[in-house]
Amino acid sequence: MIEIRWAKLEDAQDLGFVHSESYRAAYKGIIPDEYLNQCTPIVRERYFYKALIQGTEQIAIMLVDNKAVGCMILKACSDIDLQQCGGEISAIYLLQNYRGMGLGKHLLNWGIDKFKELGYGIAFLWVLKDNKNAIRFYEYQHFLCDGTERQIYRGRNLIQIRYQKTLI
Repeated sequence: MIEIRWAKLEDAQDLGFVHSESYRAAYKGIIPDEYLNQCTPIVRERYFYKALIQGTEQIAIMLVDNKAVGCMILKACSDIDLQQCGGEISAIYLLQNYRGMGLGKHLLNWGIDKFKELGYGIAFLWVLKDNKNAIRFYEYQHFLCDGTERQIYRGRNLIQIRYQKTLI
């Protein structure tokens, strides 16, 4: 049975595990190992615990047969050019053993439905330019690169590109 719901404080440990494991798997060979090794379940659990208390982000958890396998963070747009109409998917992760089963699409569509309920006309996200698997996934889900880039530092300088999808 698949369940997606808004996370609760008691989900912080599961979120920390899912995020850290998924993050390290997704970025292996892209982000330096020294940086990835800092992304531990305990570090991420603390992040999610604090975020759930503060309520600044909307955090969803995906469960398969009552086991946490995915998570997603949604928030109001922070990019000035999309602030009025866009919602941002700031993170979406799925444990590696659960990829390729349609669960990522299911989780992504759940988030898009939440944005539609809030009246957003655009969903957008940032993806590392070197993350070809994620780019293929987002393009298959009809997200389009809008040409906007930014540099971030994750143990080295990396380029992110922005993808968006019209919801109306």
